[in-house]
Amino acid sequence: MQIKKTLSMTLAVMLMLCIVSACGGAPAAPEGAFSEKDLGVMIDGAVYYLREDSAPLLEALGGDYEYSEMVSCVYDGKDKTFTYPGIKVNTVPVDGKDITEMITLTDGTYETLRGAKVGDSIASVKEVYGSDFFDDGYITYSITNDPTDIEAERIQFEPAGDTVGKIYIYSPSY
Repeated sequence: MQIKKTLSMTLAVMLMLCIVSACGGAPAAPEGAFSEKDLGVMIDGAVYYLREDSAPLLEALGGDYEYSEMVSCVYDGKDKTFTYPGIKVNTVPVDGKDITEMITLTDGTYETLRGAKVGDSIASVKEVYGSDFFDDGYITYSITNDPTDIEAERIQFEPAGDTVGKIYIYSPSY
């Protein structure tokens, strides 16, 4: 009887550990076709997407940045740029908030939600993201996969020879 009770308790504890570990940790990387779920970055285990309030992302990146702004030609207010080591965040003013419009990865410090980073081979990017891209001077994956759709959100890998020189995660303001 004692063995059954011990075995039951052990199984219950193992089941609880499995449930807890499944609930915690970092979000799973996007899979399949390129989609809206690809349009962000992970900083310290939290995901920050385009077209969201930039305040949480900027807070996660900290206060060590260079700042510039200019009057927005699309929105009422100022477009802002926050340049950190390894990452640049461009925002646009929407409804009183600075909304993330573009995230540029400039070195291997940060990576895309699928794990691609500056310095990776172009071949590895194509393995991770698949064959549904177009070459417009960049290796471009967009929501519509239509090179003529300039309004489609996208991720662009700027080649530097056979490797990635920069990564642009972009939501055009049109």
